[in-house]
Amino acid sequence: MSEQARSEQACPVCGQHTVALDQPPEIDVMGVQPYSDMLGMGDLHQGGSVRIVCLNCDTHWRDKAAFDRNEAEPDAGSDAPNGADDGGE
Repeated sequence: MSEQARSEQACPVCGQHTVALDQPPEIDVMGVQPYSDMLGMGDLHQGGSVRIVCLNCDTHWRDKAAFDRNEAEPDAGSDAPNGADDGGE
């Protein structure tokens, strides 16, 4: 990995310096409408959904405070709440 891609802080899970911001893609649903865009009447842009992700171990955190506390979000495919035991009895 190049020095340019190295993050300042290490991932608390795997220890690698591969932490980055995870932004959802912007998808315009109205299509190209130059006059509406010039007047500010185009698609609404959703804000505030930027998360932190480790590119090495694919762990996600909802914000900087959760990253500092190492409170990772549960896996997207998991129905279990945070901290639930996966083993059954």
